Amino acid sequence: MRRNYIRRGGIVIVEIRVGDSERLLNACAEAGVLLWQVERTEDGALRVRLLEEDLERLQKISVLCMAETELIARSGGSVTARLLERRAGLFAAAALFALLLTVSGLFIWDFEVVGNQTISEHEILRTLADCGISEGCFWPATDVETIRSRVLLREKKLAWMTLNVRGSRATVLVLEREEKPPLYDEEKTADLVALRGGEIAEMTVKNGRALVTAGQLVAAGDTLVSGRMESVSGEARSVRAEGTVTADTWREERVYLSPAAKEKRGRSGVHLILGLKCGKRRFNLAPKGRKELDECDRISKEYKLGIKGVFCFPLSLVVEEYRPYEKGGDFRPDAEAAEKRILDALADQIDGEIVSADFERGGGWLLLRAHCRENIANLQERTDP
Repeated sequence: MRRNYIRRGGIVIVEIRVGDSERLLNACAEAGVLLWQVERTEDGALRVRLLEEDLERLQKISVLCMAETELIARSGGSVTARLLERRAGLFAAAALFALLLTVSGLFIWDFEVVGNQTISEHEILRTLADCGISEGCFWPATDVETIRSRVLLREKKLAWMTLNVRGSRATVLVLEREEKPPLYDEEKTADLVALRGGEIAEMTVKNGRALVTAGQLVAAGDTLVSGRMESVSGEARSVRAEGTVTADTWREERVYLSPAAKEKRGRSGVHLILGLKCGKRRFNLAPKGRKELDECDRISKEYKLGIKGVFCFPLSLVVEEYRPYEKGGDFRPDAEAAEKRILDALADQIDGEIVSADFERGGGWLLLRAHCRENIANLQERTDP
């Protein structure tokens, strides 16, 4: 019974100093004021517990019984109500956060592409957007199987893909198609032809008949190893020539550099522009005049609201940093850096090594003279029987 009373409201602890405690307790019983855990303190006062709603009646009874009451503690009831009232904003914010988390989880606001090697992430996301999956789309209404079929039809480099959505984050798993090796007819005759001219240094013939020897000069297009082999019986035999022919080659190439331009020199001072991106729309919080930012280098960063890998809200803070500069005198590109880039490009083009290389510099150009040792054999099928 007492528990039912306690659930109705708060509880207070009161100390009562009275000469005739029996009279006070009888008066409370007659008035229906429920007291419990009545105990005597060291200084002779009564310490009792009662419902908060009975406190006013107890105080009136104490006046009639010539007693003094002192409130010691409160719990529940009005205390809890005041606490909830003070924390109403916090509870409302928590409820709003839960609502936003639930609603935003029904839309895709962040993408992650996994498994791509030769195809860029932007290409895959662009293909997905053409098929109906983009930032801000309502993913429960999408059919993953249909999207997968559309993407594979549009992107021939993909062999398989799927879309996993967790919260507001979509993970795109892809598997790229493996290129098939070139097919050739074993019965067709093929020769090894010189890809470019040079002096034969050494050669290794695995199949076919060699037509040149070491130290011989050849021109581009000359046959190095023939696929027609004559037998002792006089009947020619057709094979696919196979082997390597290493030759010393010489290259001469003129490379033009970019024209002179005005050098950029940094100035002191940095302009910051803050923006708030809501979905696909952006709002500038601190706009600047366009003329003021024309001659500036821009560095843009975007900070999304959410927990990476868990959920993401359609809100993000965009911070743009503008660093002013001024144009000084003319400058030319670094010739040494250009020479290194040219040599690296040449090394990627040849099947061999660069023995030596010299550069001649002119007004806005570089002349490369290089001595290379490379494999010049190129397989070429015969059209005649």
